[in-house]
Amino acid sequence: MKNICILPWISLDRNADTSHPSFAPCCLYKGETEYQDFETYWNSEELKNLRNDMLEGKRPSGCWKCWHDEDNGKKSMRQSVNESRLQPHLDVTKKTAKQLKPLQVKLLAGATCNLACRMCQSHVSSRVYKVWQEIGRETTEPYRYDDVSNKLIRENADSVQYIDLMGGEPFYHKKVHDLIQFLVDKDHAKNITIYVTTNAMIINDQLIKNLKIFKEVVVIVSLDAVGKKHEYIRPGANWHTIENNIDRMRNDNLNVIIQPVVSAINILCLPELVDWCGQRKLSMTQMCLVHNPPELHPKNLPSKLKKLVDPKFQKFTQGIQTHECIDFIKKLDEYWKTNIVEIMPEWHEVYKQNTANSRFEKDYDLYRRTLEYTR
Repeated sequence: MKNICILPWISLDRNADTSHPSFAPCCLYKGETEYQDFETYWNSEELKNLRNDMLEGKRPSGCWKCWHDEDNGKKSMRQSVNESRLQPHLDVTKKTAKQLKPLQVKLLAGATCNLACRMCQSHVSSRVYKVWQEIGRETTEPYRYDDVSNKLIRENADSVQYIDLMGGEPFYHKKVHDLIQFLVDKDHAKNITIYVTTNAMIINDQLIKNLKIFKEVVVIVSLDAVGKKHEYIRPGANWHTIENNIDRMRNDNLNVIIQPVVSAINILCLPELVDWCGQRKLSMTQMCLVHNPPELHPKNLPSKLKKLVDPKFQKFTQGIQTHECIDFIKKLDEYWKTNIVEIMPEWHEVYKQNTANSRFEKDYDLYRRTLEYTR
């Protein structure tokens, strides 16, 4: 049982990177076939073999990401999920495929969003898609609301115990509110735990009233900095509104967790955010790392600014610079009529450099690293 993961027995997940997502046990699983139909997937030989391999102590190749993380001393998704869901649902591993029902469903609420976060991507946010079109950057069609998963939740509402809501901004979509209302009206909410990732800008009394009826609600709030810095990073955000909404949810006994997205723009702001959470006794979950747009990966932070990164977060900046972040930041500043220096003065020296100087700095940094390595 050492290599078991409970998700293949209980979970329906969908790939967030396409408008035609295929079913899988989790978002990391790399399968042999793309399954567009739930019944075909749920009764497939591939899924049966996956479960059997785990029961026999094997390491299925489709779960390579978790094995890779564990072999490198990093806590994997498998381990994290098993901590809370393996023992309560261990009995399902003894059931036949025909006896199993989905207990956990991820619902992707499409790319509809009320913000245009600078480190987001065109297919994940409808507003970022428009911004990238305006600045002449290549776009990918925003993914759509997952009506298939929506329908499956409704049809299996008597068995579903966990729902993961993701966007875009889930609370910005009417269909999400309709689904929540359906689960409340049909008396299923009391048996369901909801996990929702949100920017905390769209919270109202009716929504909180409905959420309080669920067995448990975990609200994962995406925060990248404090005050004006967060508003700069996520155009359209209002810090006062976010703070008030976090307080409202906590006062109504909803679980609130903070999750930053670590990018070149906010990595210097993280200590202040950690302190802000500490003062309010807010837990912080594992930080997400920006890989796309690649310019904003923390490793592409200018060398002069890397020296200012708190030691606790320097691991995020490791690696040779692959892209120029300044030019991309300037493009977004020009579009939004903003200036990062006015919000984060530490950027002043590197921001005023021209592109040639910035590239020279990057080339020199590569030369220095190579020289140190040969020595």
